Amino acid sequence: MMDTPSWLSQCSESDFGSDAESRSGGRRRHSAVVYVLIVLAFLSVQFGHGSNIGVAVSLPGNSKAMNLALGSWVMVGVSMGLPLTPWACRTFGEFRVCSFCVVMDFLAMLLMLYPDIQLHQIYAVRFLVGFFEAPFLPYLQEWLARFGQKTWMVWNTILHAMVPLGENLGFILSQELVAAGYSWRWAFLGQTVLFAVCVTLCWLCGGRRYLDVSDENAGSFPPSPNRGEASEVEYPVTERWCVYWATNVALAAQLGFLCGCKYVIRDYAASLGFTVHYSILVFSAIALCGPALGGSIVMAGNVIKPHKWSHHKRTLLFLACTSAVAALLAAVLPYVPSNWFWPVMFACFVAAGGVYPASQGIINIALTDARVIEASVYQVQCNNILFAMPMPYAIGKAMDTWSIDASFRLVALLQVLAAAGFAFALLAADFTEERSTWNRWTQEPRSNSGSEVNLEETELLNDKDFLE
Repeated sequence: MMDTPSWLSQCSESDFGSDAESRSGGRRRHSAVVYVLIVLAFLSVQFGHGSNIGVAVSLPGNSKAMNLALGSWVMVGVSMGLPLTPWACRTFGEFRVCSFCVVMDFLAMLLMLYPDIQLHQIYAVRFLVGFFEAPFLPYLQEWLARFGQKTWMVWNTILHAMVPLGENLGFILSQELVAAGYSWRWAFLGQTVLFAVCVTLCWLCGGRRYLDVSDENAGSFPPSPNRGEASEVEYPVTERWCVYWATNVALAAQLGFLCGCKYVIRDYAASLGFTVHYSILVFSAIALCGPALGGSIVMAGNVIKPHKWSHHKRTLLFLACTSAVAALLAAVLPYVPSNWFWPVMFACFVAAGGVYPASQGIINIALTDARVIEASVYQVQCNNILFAMPMPYAIGKAMDTWSIDASFRLVALLQVLAAAGFAFALLAADFTEERSTWNRWTQEPRSNSGSEVNLEETELLNDKDFLE
């Protein structure tokens, strides 16, 4: 048998490598297109949540609690759907569950366009919307872990940036439509159309090959020829439950502050002498630009790397310091003069904006890569139960019972709780680490005594050998 010439084998190997690299590059480009469509669809979902808040604060009536309860019913639906998400994904598969919920969510969005819909009917519709949107974020976190491993930092930050962007766009547009004499249904019509178009294009461009995150679909993507290229995401060896829950609860309080401001800012700014139109525009600009500036620091990756567990202590230190600055600014907000109110609030939102992507990185990786969906489910459920679900009704009740001043101070208190939570998470990370300062102090005497005994035994053996 004739041997293959070395030059021919080298050429064939190089051709195979270049073909594999081109196929890998094509897959990355295709995944990027699907990702853009997913981001736009997720933006439309958050736009509906912001429109819901805009409708709640614009509805006529004497009871703020009943109007603001619109925001609560969405979170009640999410809280009811989340416990079923892990079981449904294990039983039917993530792709089937998410596809079914997308269709049902679209139908629920259409119900918001029903003519002469009453307040209690809106409660039921928003509950259905929240229930069928419950699996979306856990699925997206799993999708990013599968298809965005080498771009996880940027892609995850952009995805979660759609939350404040969509909410604030919906918050502005729905109130501007009502102020101009139009129906708020036009905002939900735009949301429904954008959602339907993005989901349809996503299915046509990606198909099951780029949307199914199950292990069975992993075989359709052969390994990359660049085997030395590692994933951006770095997980701990074992689950870090204490750090996870401390960060989780602190983030829930942080989101409670950012979202709670939307419910009180309209009336509180009016008490300071600002017009409703001016307050809506200025606050929406602050809520968009402030977190974007703070989040860009995290997204750059120069200060911290929240997607790498080896940097988790630095990330937690950043969270503790940043949230403390935001807490200080939030605490002085009720006492600053009216001409300084908006600049101080902008600085507060810039500081608070860096918290969300950094803490999201800790939460996503703290339970290892085997529990990505569970970590996302627990995070959303924790936020819903502690703050997002009861907060709209509680704020409305506070505004009915007390004053708008007291309600605003109550919202500012959530930022102080968030700062305390991140400080506790930093302490928990140190105490649960085997090489922490605390464990070194407590184990040092024992290790020193052991080393002294071993040293004495070694000296006796050396003396015995010398005598022999």
